[in-house]
Amino acid sequence: MNLCGIITEYNPMHNGHLYHIQKAKELSGCDALITCMSGFFTQRGEPSIIDKFQKTKAALENGVDLVLELPYIYTLQNATIFAQNAVKILELAGASSICFGSETNNLEELKEIAALNINPDHLKEITKAGYSYPKAYGLLSGEFMPNDILAICYLKAMQDKAITPLSIKRTSDFNSEDMSTNTSAKAIRKAVYNNEDYKMATPLKIDNPLFIEDYFKIFSSIVFSTPSKDLSKYFLVDEGIEKLFYKNLIKYHDFESFMSHSVSKRYTKARIKRTMIHIVNHILKEDVNKLEPLDFIYVLGFNDKGRQILKDLKEKGVKVITQFKNLPSSYRNIEYKAALNYANQFDQERFEYLMKEELKGPIIL
Repeated sequence: MNLCGIITEYNPMHNGHLYHIQKAKELSGCDALITCMSGFFTQRGEPSIIDKFQKTKAALENGVDLVLELPYIYTLQNATIFAQNAVKILELAGASSICFGSETNNLEELKEIAALNINPDHLKEITKAGYSYPKAYGLLSGEFMPNDILAICYLKAMQDKAITPLSIKRTSDFNSEDMSTNTSAKAIRKAVYNNEDYKMATPLKIDNPLFIEDYFKIFSSIVFSTPSKDLSKYFLVDEGIEKLFYKNLIKYHDFESFMSHSVSKRYTKARIKRTMIHIVNHILKEDVNKLEPLDFIYVLGFNDKGRQILKDLKEKGVKVITQFKNLPSSYRNIEYKAALNYANQFDQERFEYLMKEELKGPIIL
């Protein structure tokens, strides 16, 4: 079966994502489409505005055949680690191509940059500092956009794999906060946060939205009540960032003020938010050090085509996990803490619903 993979967050799903699904199928000529999707939390260090079960259902209803989860610990990291592990999961799932969006949509140029011995996570800093690299022409003279950086990371991850990269043009401005039918997820989240109309931009009805601001007081309490030496045990707490947190939380008691005074060349906004979420979820460095190799796929949902894909994968000896209890214990420990702290932001009824969904198995359409 010819399988195409896409890597998604759907925070939330919008019209651009529907276009991505359509173009991935057209460009690949695939028999079925697989997505590797982030769960309750996203790569830029925020809780997903809607839970992963709503995201899974939306994906299946809009053209995806099989939804696989990118483990929490690989989601909330830099673009390189995010991409490496998402590509690995799609490779395990048998994808022969991966389709992604980019602002430039120049696949050959992106491949050239991916082949260079540079860290894509630092491309913005490299270009702003005025450095250049052989064959890194026009793109390196300007500022990289997020999907270009992710595209380069995906291409680096695919270099030694039998997977064909496919690129489509990212047409919406990721920084734009204007609402339209072709707008960004950021604009939709802002509209939801401000109780403004967002329905033209997404097929979803967004109830019970969750934002990183909802975690700020919890984060503050943990920092204030935890000795510095113990804070340094949390994942991504390095280079004295715990001292910065303590100092600025004393001075600034709202999320925006805290963030604006904490971001620097040393600590990006995404890095700070990811570290915040790891602290709130009590993810320790020792938890991460215990992780076994990522040699499995974890299924969130599928349709009839997806069922056949899973059957074929099992026959080939791929480790397919459909029940939370069957996750390797090192991953299960982290996922359970993340699920609890996501669900805990809601009332008792929704908390129980989310935890029940987490434990019961895939969504089947």
